[in-house]
Amino acid sequence: MTGQCGPVVIGGIGGSGTRVIAEILSLLGYYLGNDLNVPKDFLLYTLLFKRKNWYVKNRANETALHTGFHIMQKAVISKESLSLRETIYLLNAIISISMHGHNHLGDGKGVWPFIRAKKMFFENKNDLSLYKGWGWKEPNSHLLISEMDQCFSKFKYIHTVRHGLDMAFSENQQQLYNWGPLFGVELPTTRQDVPRASFQYWVKANREAIEKGEKLGPEKFLLINYDQLCIDPQHEILKLFSFLEIDPDDSVFMKCAALPKVATSTGRFQNYHLDAFEHSDLAFLKSLGFTI
Repeated sequence: MTGQCGPVVIGGIGGSGTRVIAEILSLLGYYLGNDLNVPKDFLLYTLLFKRKNWYVKNRANETALHTGFHIMQKAVISKESLSLRETIYLLNAIISISMHGHNHLGDGKGVWPFIRAKKMFFENKNDLSLYKGWGWKEPNSHLLISEMDQCFSKFKYIHTVRHGLDMAFSENQQQLYNWGPLFGVELPTTRQDVPRASFQYWVKANREAIEKGEKLGPEKFLLINYDQLCIDPQHEILKLFSFLEIDPDDSVFMKCAALPKVATSTGRFQNYHLDAFEHSDLAFLKSLGFTI
């Protein structure tokens, strides 16, 4: 591996187009992990960090968070043995998710975390010298932007945003139920309450991520409007290439530009009344270039 890029991390609210960005990076020659689900999430990150109760207690614990990142770096890059502290961290993660899962639906209970550990230790044989760089895609990564910057010297982060009102009416509300209360969002008690709470979470989580990104600066943080990427992929992908400091050939560029597609759910918010949404939240949506 050249070492010029890594890790490059892709995050955002679930359903915001992170998978397409991961597919583009794969075409560009980035290694994004050996254990991916269909949406291209690196499941080792999910195992280590997507634990609600643990994260609530440890989100300000620099030692604990860096221990998790050291495990990732060893698993992907150095293949070194884990320290005692790292081994205990990993075992606690396995036990926790085996018992409780990694979201409000209980996904990941049972053998799921043991499969992740098996892939990490016994099936991770990629030759990273063949790749341009490394990183991962896991939407929940946006929670730890600043901490990743502290831990990794060549860190870059790509944050995707999709129209928040479309996402408010999505079935994918895992992050709302996992992290909503951390952002001061009251969890919905009825199905009718979900869109309002979801949009509140979208606003607060994206605002925080963007504020963190502004502190990192444009060399380390890139904000991608996924809706705009689908409308004008060539222009938006050129910005991505500039951020990554790469110049692929025309064939690769065209393959990357062919990936973004306007989703059938785009504009679905227009089928609903918007009276329940706060004017200040709608103003933030507009400030990111989205229209109502």
